[in-house]
Amino acid sequence: MRRRNFLPRAGLAALNLIAPGLGLLRLGNWRAGVPFLVAPFVLIALSTFGMGHAPVTSYARAVVALILIFSVLATLYLIPAVMTWRESRFRSPARGWSRWYGLAAIALAVVALSQFAAPAMHRFYKPFYAPSESMAPTIGKGDKFIADMRWRGPFRRGEIIIFNGPEGFRVSRIAALAGDRIAMRSGVPVVDGSAAVQLSDGQTSFLGYDGVHSAAMLTERLPGEASTHRVLDTGRDAVDEMDEAVVPANHLFVLGDNRDWSADSRVPLEEGGVGMVPFSAIVGRPLYIHWSSNRSKIGTRLDR
Repeated sequence: MRRRNFLPRAGLAALNLIAPGLGLLRLGNWRAGVPFLVAPFVLIALSTFGMGHAPVTSYARAVVALILIFSVLATLYLIPAVMTWRESRFRSPARGWSRWYGLAAIALAVVALSQFAAPAMHRFYKPFYAPSESMAPTIGKGDKFIADMRWRGPFRRGEIIIFNGPEGFRVSRIAALAGDRIAMRSGVPVVDGSAAVQLSDGQTSFLGYDGVHSAAMLTERLPGEASTHRVLDTGRDAVDEMDEAVVPANHLFVLGDNRDWSADSRVPLEEGGVGMVPFSAIVGRPLYIHWSSNRSKIGTRLDR
């Protein structure tokens, strides 16, 4: 058998950077190469379901999770590269599927499948980030959270949902259900004649598109809501008042927690709001915050 020089061996090892295991396949070692080709897809599936069932509950655990994921990824590329380097010392006859055209076909197939793997897994759980301050203080601008993309109810007042708005996905809190009568009186939601209970919880600030703003923090409980949540009030605003309206069948009335900075169901579609949200627009429910500049919020549950 003829020996290979350094550069050809390095080139074979580098094939594993295109797809783990590709270098081993080039050497004809399909028993080791195929599992490495499949491993990234298994990792995507495990990571996706891990996000949904094993919430990151602290900053330290978030860092550990990131280190673990990157370590596993590095291992998937490093091990086959080392194995290829060791096995490539001597030349051996190439089989049809291990020639360059066979490897090109395999690489293209792996790349094509990888384009579908993540979207397929995101039908179950998906990471999002908050692009605006409309749900502060619960979800701040830039906060990242995991969502259950299979959830479609049952709908309850006070529940946070993700839905398709006029300009992409939106996150808001359900304030009224189909058939409910809802009005706004001095910034307080009134559902079927019963006003939400709001209690002062001090002062705070939030990051808006034009800088930091101060606001009053309120603890709110909507009529029929199982627990309380916090909302922000920056003072008198046009959306603090709304005549009573009936929520149509198969629709929801939603509000942002940052009441004076949210173009929600109080604002018609033609004025930049979302109007009444149809059930068909709902895509999922946030589960928990997995990353935030405010480290104390990491792990905060959003589905309670």
